[in-house]
Amino acid sequence: MSLGELVKISNFYGRNEDFVLAGGGNTSYKDKDFLYIKGSGTSLATITEDGFVKMNRKRLSEIWDKTYPETSDERESLVLADLMAARENDDKRPSVETLLHDLFPQSYVVHTHPALINGLTCSVRGETAAEELFGGDAIWIPPTMPGYVLARAVREKIEEQKSKGKRMDIVFLANHGVFAAGNSPDEIKSLMCMIFDKIISKISRKPDFSPVPKDFSDVLSNLKNIIDAQSVLFECNREIQSYVESRERFNKVYSAFTPDHMVYYKHKAMFVGKNENLKEALESFTSSYGFKPKIVAFEGLGVFACDESEKAALTDLMLFKDTVKIAVYSESFGGGVFMPDWLIDFIANWEAESYRKSQSK
Repeated sequence: MSLGELVKISNFYGRNEDFVLAGGGNTSYKDKDFLYIKGSGTSLATITEDGFVKMNRKRLSEIWDKTYPETSDERESLVLADLMAARENDDKRPSVETLLHDLFPQSYVVHTHPALINGLTCSVRGETAAEELFGGDAIWIPPTMPGYVLARAVREKIEEQKSKGKRMDIVFLANHGVFAAGNSPDEIKSLMCMIFDKIISKISRKPDFSPVPKDFSDVLSNLKNIIDAQSVLFECNREIQSYVESRERFNKVYSAFTPDHMVYYKHKAMFVGKNENLKEALESFTSSYGFKPKIVAFEGLGVFACDESEKAALTDLMLFKDTVKIAVYSESFGGGVFMPDWLIDFIANWEAESYRKSQSK
């Protein structure tokens, strides 16, 4: 096997914003003895052979023979130690989804978070619609703690399917994304095209990001004086304009659909009504959630991204626009559903996601 093929398919999806944003997603290749998995925080768009971690599959399989504590912090710490011990002379940290990748019998696995697919996975009718579109050819996993707990849930489903004589190529993760598995990069691409085509066939409308000119200079000046951010960027387009018409309308995009969104701009965006005092609104928001907002929406105007650098603010805007895309696509499946509070709380304090963000800066 040439790692070159794994690099090519990783770059292929990593450079396409329809599939991957801000370093999210992961890929792998396996043979009988070893698994080659993307290093945590590494960008698929630019990854080279050096960006993959070589894992001993025998040591990975031994993890399933162990019993871990139920308390999340202790469990995740011990699982991470075992993952690190399964590396073959590598100083990089493997993806948090390593165990899950190793479960698939197929040689190649690609995990991405496309907005189109998440329009399905983050929707009221997601599971039902997935069954209607894909039947028994896909596994559906409800909202689940990432890492070991998620891998365990997928393992149970795969074993269940094996007992029925079925091989799983597709796994949909509610409020997360999709795994596609195949024995060649071409198989993966064919699977992804099939998934996209089937979902697109049910989409009633697509997002309209046509720019909407706005005079935001006064608000920008006020916001910079009040909020502590090195960079403040503004965005308004037809979709964002529709979501800032009112607080009720903004509530459809104000929280996190997937871990990607909250990793970069936390799990809540702030809305400021036309008659609200910005300073008081900011104090109330910070008091309620324990952090300053990175996305601030103003009624009838648009949204501002406020962060420590222009690069970070641009990433915040990109992820917020992804939230808007998901909200639009989810309309075709009964409307959007944010991550449950218990999952948001877990990810907000999960060391693995903090590490991923620190490595992707």
